[in-house]
Amino acid sequence: MAEEQRKLVEQLMGKDALISPAVKRRDPEMTSHRVCKSFLVGVCPHDLFIGTKQDLGKCPKLHLEKHKLEYEYRTRKKGEAFPEFEYEYYKHLQTYINEIDRNIEIALKRLEHTPEEKEKIAKVTKELDNLDTKIGLMTQEIDCLIKENETLKCLFESVKLNDLCKERDQLAESARNIAENVGQSSQQKLQVCEECGAYLSRLDSDRRLADHLIGKIHLGYVQMRAAYYELHNKFKRSTTY
Repeated sequence: MAEEQRKLVEQLMGKDALISPAVKRRDPEMTSHRVCKSFLVGVCPHDLFIGTKQDLGKCPKLHLEKHKLEYEYRTRKKGEAFPEFEYEYYKHLQTYINEIDRNIEIALKRLEHTPEEKEKIAKVTKELDNLDTKIGLMTQEIDCLIKENETLKCLFESVKLNDLCKERDQLAESARNIAENVGQSSQQKLQVCEECGAYLSRLDSDRRLADHLIGKIHLGYVQMRAAYYELHNKFKRSTTY
């Protein structure tokens, strides 16, 4: 019980609260660079994902309740403004928003084509190129035979050319089918959450999808984005920064 009370006092007043006044060090002021402005203004990203696979670890700056209470009192009761605190919070959030957006972009690209699909595309493209080369050379040869009045040879080569053209048409149709269906096998099964970047299965039950939407990581990014866009719009209208 005593230990719990000690931890509560430390959380509210700082680790030095229980040290004798004669030797106690003073906590920094709320405006100190050592104090986390994200914690004061909103929610520090380090506090959003505690205990999850996205855990960012402990924030390197101070999180003292007395500073947060002072900030709320001065802004709400006394009407003071600390735009520099908000801007620091905004830039802090921007770091993590940019990072998760890059991860989402990478995840979406991974779903575009599997290695097997890329191999199919490369193979059929190469086959088409080879056929086009053969058709081009054969067409030139037929033109030469026509000029040389080699009617019989021209007829034989024309038959071969016709067969090559049919083969190309069939291969082109196959290529179109591949192009239309690439990614379908993976995309039918997976999608990327636009908020937190998690892979979601389209085949999951509504319950599993609902569990994701109320999960700590997903809600953490939702909260982070909401705060970020609110501040983004605010600073977009302002010329202070």
